[in-house]
Amino acid sequence: MRSARSSCALWLAVWLAGCPTPSSSDAGGGDVVDAGTVGTPDASTVVDQPDPTRADNDRRDSDCDGLSDAQEYGTVWAGGARTDPGNPDTDGDGLPDGLEAGRSSSVDVRCAGLMQPDGDPASTTDPTDPDHDGDGIPDGDEDANHNGVRERTVETDPRNPDSDGDGLCDGTVDVPGACTGPDPTPIPVEEDADGDGVPDALDAAPTDADADGDGLCDGPSTVAGACVAGEDLDADGAVDPGESRPDRVDSDCDGLSDGDERTRGTEPANADTDGDGLLDGVETGATASADPLCPPVADQDPATTTDPTDVDSDGDGVPDGAEDTNQNGRVDDGELDPRNGADVGGDPATQAACALESLVAVDRHRHAQPDQQVASAVRGADAFLVKTEVRRPISAEGTTEVVGLMGFHAQNGVAYLVLTKQPAGGSADAEEAAGQQKLDGIGNITTPITFQFTTWDGYPAVRASYDMAGNVGVKARANAVVESYFSDAQDLLDVAGDVVATEGFHVEAEYVRRSDNTAVVLMAFIPRERDEEPARFTVRDVADGSALAQAGDSISVQCDRFTTSNYAPVDILWAVDNSVSMNDEQNAVAASAAAMSARLSNATVDWRVAVVDSGFYSPRGVNDSPPCTNTTCGDTLEHQCRWFTQDVDRFASWFTVGDPAWVGAGGHCNQPREEIIRGAQLMLSPAEGGLASFMPPQPSADEMHLRQNVNLVLILMGDADDQYYANEDLPGGIDEYEAFFRALPVASITMGAIHCNTGECGEAQRDPHVVTNLVNRFGGVLGSMRDLASIGPTVDAILDDAVGNVSPYQLSRAAISSTIKVAMDHNSTVGDCTWDDVPRSRVHGFDYDVRARTIAFFGNCRPATEGKRVAVSYRYWIDQTPDADPPRSPCEACASCGGIARCDLEACACVCDQVLTCREGFRWDASACDCVCDVDQLSCGATREPDAALCACVCKPDCGGCDGALLCQPSTCECEVPPG
Repeated sequence: MRSARSSCALWLAVWLAGCPTPSSSDAGGGDVVDAGTVGTPDASTVVDQPDPTRADNDRRDSDCDGLSDAQEYGTVWAGGARTDPGNPDTDGDGLPDGLEAGRSSSVDVRCAGLMQPDGDPASTTDPTDPDHDGDGIPDGDEDANHNGVRERTVETDPRNPDSDGDGLCDGTVDVPGACTGPDPTPIPVEEDADGDGVPDALDAAPTDADADGDGLCDGPSTVAGACVAGEDLDADGAVDPGESRPDRVDSDCDGLSDGDERTRGTEPANADTDGDGLLDGVETGATASADPLCPPVADQDPATTTDPTDVDSDGDGVPDGAEDTNQNGRVDDGELDPRNGADVGGDPATQAACALESLVAVDRHRHAQPDQQVASAVRGADAFLVKTEVRRPISAEGTTEVVGLMGFHAQNGVAYLVLTKQPAGGSADAEEAAGQQKLDGIGNITTPITFQFTTWDGYPAVRASYDMAGNVGVKARANAVVESYFSDAQDLLDVAGDVVATEGFHVEAEYVRRSDNTAVVLMAFIPRERDEEPARFTVRDVADGSALAQAGDSISVQCDRFTTSNYAPVDILWAVDNSVSMNDEQNAVAASAAAMSARLSNATVDWRVAVVDSGFYSPRGVNDSPPCTNTTCGDTLEHQCRWFTQDVDRFASWFTVGDPAWVGAGGHCNQPREEIIRGAQLMLSPAEGGLASFMPPQPSADEMHLRQNVNLVLILMGDADDQYYANEDLPGGIDEYEAFFRALPVASITMGAIHCNTGECGEAQRDPHVVTNLVNRFGGVLGSMRDLASIGPTVDAILDDAVGNVSPYQLSRAAISSTIKVAMDHNSTVGDCTWDDVPRSRVHGFDYDVRARTIAFFGNCRPATEGKRVAVSYRYWIDQTPDADPPRSPCEACASCGGIARCDLEACACVCDQVLTCREGFRWDASACDCVCDVDQLSCGATREPDAALCACVCKPDCGGCDGALLCQPSTCECEVPPG
């Protein structure tokens, strides 16, 4: 059992009410304990003996301190020291090495519940020096509860020898140029009428220590006879990540009051303390919510309970929530029992996907002030290891606010940004249009593809992808985009070690409109030459809508189990404008035919394709010579439709200019109309002699039949938006079309369009746009026709959407896509596949559709027979922030002061009135009010390079390039002769 011993010094006991008690993780398995957890690492946290020769040291964390063994062996800190991979606290100051280095997760799943994460990764200390600021007090005594957060009303600052700025050092050691000591009162005294530790100027209830009556004091101090510490732990008046709400009885809506959670040892700000997938209240048998503002929480079998602080109550290696898959507290048919340790052995796929050691580790980059959080998978170096908080000045005194987050994935060359801002207009579409304009002003945008969706927590949003010109570094490009939104932005990504694009960038984006006051823009960038598997999934996972949350949301784990089924039947109908302006566009479709066929034939769908053009309407014969009287489909120009086929060459001939089977682009039979939706409607109307009239009572492969229970895909392509609406027989607009298509007797319908926005193609567009709005109502993909290069990628996106929509493997919750792991029964696929860990791949593997919440299989990894097991583990968000615009601190400066700046409560401003003498490797930066890394002081040698975030030398990829037959040993960062 791990120790929770305290290193609180006696002299601190006067002002410290006591070190908080241990609590456990908010994320089980590969995730890490959340900020606020207390515990000092000891020998019990060492789960293995480190070995510098192991090839997998980038995935091992032998001492569970948050630094991988490879990082500990290979990183040289300022001054030349290194950490010990077999000792979680190398310098013996009471703080784990990883926490001091700003780590919030461990790459080693064996460290679940053992690692103490850094609650404030932006503030780091040196893990090789027990007294970072040199004031004579060990870092672990200054950060008394060991959570990495400076709780300013009860703790001194391990990075500042004079925490209250009065010229007296916190400890007994003088720091030249900064202070002399000791200071009998190192914590500034601020007026606090109710004694809860929150200054009156920041306290929403300054005369009530426990405003919500839940037993927890509103701040970090205990008030005898009233409440125990506390909710606002850093006493800044804001609800930060890991803190519970002073105005809510049950802050996390898990069924337990905040005070009850503190007593039980669960976390009041985390609905699923151990991260096993079960709410704390369900695990303890709660049958009603403790807070009337929370949704109901009811254990369906309250007589049976599990341990809310143990991710695996029965010790069988599978998290409790992965066994109780619907998380209702009852063992239902088909579920495993989280209290029976012997029931997993007969299900190897579930064991392979859902066991604790199989779960994918996840990192959470978050900040309260912009109310943002980004989750990403951690697989050793395959992670966003470089992160920063973007600030902008908000006063002449130097006060700043955090407006966003940025990260960089060195292995795959991916950078991301997420910004909170005022909305650009009245919708998420307006936000996307504004974002596209900003991007286009930096580097020319091509291939824009968008679709509307609703985020997992219920906000309207748009996803988009673009190709972007430019041959600069990916970090530099992300910085430039941030500056286009905030010209005075600070603390951007350090461009040292940037990855330069030689062919431009691929950009994935997510635009969220949370309220009339708040919009969030998330973009991820990758050089186009790197935009291939597996790096392609890294950039997409960041911006696909699954990674973004509000700062207070927590993460849990889920395991879903399926049995394999037959391939889904898919009939694709192209509705195409055959007007005179469509030659080049149709040729582009023909050119993409082979790729379309390959894409579909590699998926788990049984597909066919047909075409109808804009000349398919009734009555016929108007303004046509010869008259258009043929009402049947066929492969000649006089036919306005083509029956179903799987022959890719035949399909290509329909779009090839001059081919005898070409649908034409001379306006044949469509004058004066260009009505592609009308043509599709008539083609699917029995009364008009179209596909639906030939639907047989039983399934048939006949090319003239729309199959029974088929999944219909409708692709609309035209440069005009159903221009002609003069005839009375035509539908009145979008509502009528929507009603028609939703009433079709099909299993599902996927709709997408390749179209023109107003002013793009020189054609008249109906307002409101029928194509655009109809596709949006069906949640479909929209691609632009303004450049031919967009057509192929848009077709791919529509087909990918269709494959996801028809997959039977729908997850029970909205997965964070980067954390998904899939396992299948051995020898159950059409070819060789890594069944215990199916690769993420659209060639031979699986992929995830965020909107449909489905897993789809491809290539050799497609199921070969029915009735075989598929198991999927993943992380998902728990929505703990019902407010789109959460209450903010009365004096927000106190929540945003950077470096060692102090908050002046009277002025509500950050004041930098101290100057530190910086330690080796650092220099004073007045704008940051802090000692910042001076990379020029770091002598890293030939095999290492500076890491400004750590202010240390880290190993270069391949040790900087080893000569001859030598191979890089990444743990020692040396070029060595390979063994044997």
